Amino acid sequence: MADDYGRYALSQRAAFEATHPYVLAAARLFADERVLRVVDLGAADGVNSHGLIHDLAEQRAGRPLIYALVDLPTNAWRVAGEHLRHAFGEAADGSGVLVIPGPGDAGPGVADVGTGAHYASPEAHGEACRRAVEHSPHPATVISLAGIPLQRAPCLPPGSVDVAVTGTTMHWVADSAGLASTGSVFPGYPDHRDEAERRAWLVAAAREWQRLLEIRAMELAPGGRFIAALPASPTSGPGRTGLYVEIIGDMNRVLADWRRAGRIGAATVAAVVVPVWMRTLDEIRDPFEAGGGRVAGLELESAELFRLDNPYWHEDPAVFARGYMRSVLAWGGPLLHRAFAREGEDRARGLVADFIRTLEERVADAPDRYRWDYIEALIVCRKADGTERNRTRPSD
Repeated sequence: MADDYGRYALSQRAAFEATHPYVLAAARLFADERVLRVVDLGAADGVNSHGLIHDLAEQRAGRPLIYALVDLPTNAWRVAGEHLRHAFGEAADGSGVLVIPGPGDAGPGVADVGTGAHYASPEAHGEACRRAVEHSPHPATVISLAGIPLQRAPCLPPGSVDVAVTGTTMHWVADSAGLASTGSVFPGYPDHRDEAERRAWLVAAAREWQRLLEIRAMELAPGGRFIAALPASPTSGPGRTGLYVEIIGDMNRVLADWRRAGRIGAATVAAVVVPVWMRTLDEIRDPFEAGGGRVAGLELESAELFRLDNPYWHEDPAVFARGYMRSVLAWGGPLLHRAFAREGEDRARGLVADFIRTLEERVADAPDRYRWDYIEALIVCRKADGTERNRTRPSD
């Protein structure tokens, strides 16, 4: 992730904003709770979350709110913390907005792998949130930072989350080591023609989706909601498409051209693979149907596709192409650099720059191709009331 991801992640912001009415409606169901606990899964640098934090705090009208930003330990936590402190400030008496952990915080449960301070386990995270809301006078809003991989553990102790929300995150397939995507930067897209490889990605993505749902069910309190905007595909099989379908086709063609011209080797092309899978609605529903309507007590209330207008659109093709390619660099820059470094570290920067410049020219030549390049699924799930009745709420 780029250190200032949110500046160029306007499509991710637009997808995330589609969840906001559902999150606010879910939060109203918990209006009588002394503390409302909301987790934002895959929050990146947090900038795209600021609007939702403001809206939830306003809805709570001074009653305690904990809003947790959760992402990988390698996330740019120092950047996220600085953004939050600049946007929300911190009252000297602790009665306003408190961002935890602070820049200098250390001790059990607080980690820093060179990315900034964050909580490294759900237990440490929950205990820190409890201490924060029990401070006198208590802060109206606590914003916490937790570096916990979403597919490995709950982000807070089991049964303690009221609302979990995510936008443009859970298409990543962590369990994909060794899987090839011959011919395509995104697995499963039309240029990915190897059926055995496609099947392997499909199986890995299904396994990952099942695991993600089970963990979300574990962390949710009875009656809690899980609300997600997921990059998705309207079709399965060789015609599978979805997020960035046009620009991924261009990437595939440029990489193939460079390989034929001898500019890069086959190993470099093979390394330019983003570990993602655009699920269809059927694939999203499958684990619920296999479980008789539930996954570990989590019920699917609704699932529907929606398409976004390109938020980088501009009538000047050059301006549009430049902004759009910056958004691609926000998520793809580090991956491209690692792949092109196979041609020599001294060449990597120049290859990335030329690759992006070539793509930018193609976008500027036919901008309308990219106008509706974003397909997402909006899903709403509910944790059944009849499970985990003896829930723990560390903030109470």
